[in-house]
Amino acid sequence: MKNPGWILSNSAKTRYATGALAYFAQGIPMGLLHIALPAWLAVEGVPASEIAAFLGVIMLPWAFKLLVGPLMDHFEYLPMGKRRPWVIGAQFGMVLSLLSLMWLDDPVAQIGLLTAIGFVINAFTATQDVAVDGMSIDLVPLEEEGRLNAFMSFGKSVGWAITSAVTGTLLVAFGMKVTALVCSIGAAVIFIYLFMVRERRNERLFPWSSGEASAKNEPPPSFRQVFKDLNLVLWSRASLIIMLIMFIDGIVSGYGRALMPIAAVQVFNFTTPQWSDLNAIMGLTGAVVALGLGPVIDRFGAKSIMGLTIFLTGIHAFTLAGTQEMWNNDTYVLVMMSAWILLLPVIMVCALALAMSICSHGESATQFAIYMSVSNLGATAGSLFYGMVSDTTSWSQNYALKGLMVFLLLLAILMFRSHGHPEEFLEEPTDH
Repeated sequence: MKNPGWILSNSAKTRYATGALAYFAQGIPMGLLHIALPAWLAVEGVPASEIAAFLGVIMLPWAFKLLVGPLMDHFEYLPMGKRRPWVIGAQFGMVLSLLSLMWLDDPVAQIGLLTAIGFVINAFTATQDVAVDGMSIDLVPLEEEGRLNAFMSFGKSVGWAITSAVTGTLLVAFGMKVTALVCSIGAAVIFIYLFMVRERRNERLFPWSSGEASAKNEPPPSFRQVFKDLNLVLWSRASLIIMLIMFIDGIVSGYGRALMPIAAVQVFNFTTPQWSDLNAIMGLTGAVVALGLGPVIDRFGAKSIMGLTIFLTGIHAFTLAGTQEMWNNDTYVLVMMSAWILLLPVIMVCALALAMSICSHGESATQFAIYMSVSNLGATAGSLFYGMVSDTTSWSQNYALKGLMVFLLLLAILMFRSHGHPEEFLEEPTDH
């Protein structure tokens, strides 16, 4: 029987398109919650410590993705695919939770409710991310991983760039209710697409339609077996260093995402639409650069490209810290803020490729989720750390602190060595 529709296992183009669109969907909450809203809240006079706390709390679900991985590796409905039921279920939850933002009449006065809804939105978004990453590792050949990560990073960058531009304007012009409706519609369109894609031929499109589980998908292992197998790869030297890299990278990212929109509004006099539009323009530019990096990463390795990018990020932070006399120059500020936004998707695609490169296929969802959870735990810590120091440090000192964090990340990257998937280079577990 020949099933109509798109089959991920059969087509590289379908894999690239699906990865890009799924990550585009993840960019919708990011553009709204992590870019447009913090700038808008700063304009409305919300203190920096409260904005940083809002960001720290709503990012917590990303730090606990490791709890979803084992469930995903164990509870499966194989007639619809190994990961696909989780992908479409999480995407549907994302649509509904974005729509629930329409309950907010005054987000500034209701920042507690805004934080709670943002937490739920990111819980569904993080679950979708774990499922998509696991599906990618299951179905994508090793030689395609760099390009796939480039497409996924491209999709996410385009998603948050477009969303930040649109929502930055909508929040000012129409308020939260219209903004929430537009975001939920965008997520719903991608939900429909994801429902039309199968992992393998002859699998069911819907739970009630005809089809069968692929013979290539083995029955799910027990929790004991999942953790036993995972333990063999998780505590290798390469894996431990990856976790260190991801944690410090998360700290740098979370600190920067809290610092930059507040500084843009309070120091560099951006309006919410101006900051959102700049993120859109430079985010799209960075997405194109990240897309072109796929073959480069496949050739030179994620470590080399990420190391270079992180080095440039450190130079950027220290340059801003040491040139406070130039902060009144609009052209200089625009160039420096644009450069930071441009580097974000490049760092993201390198980090994804670096972590994916050592994931075993058997426990891909769990292992990759752990690496991403460590990164996002770092992001929460970074945002909260900025909130703690924001009242006692100058803006120049804030940028210098960011530069020091980047230097630590560069040292961690230099420690990393890998020669392929864990199945090919398993080391003896270290004592811990």
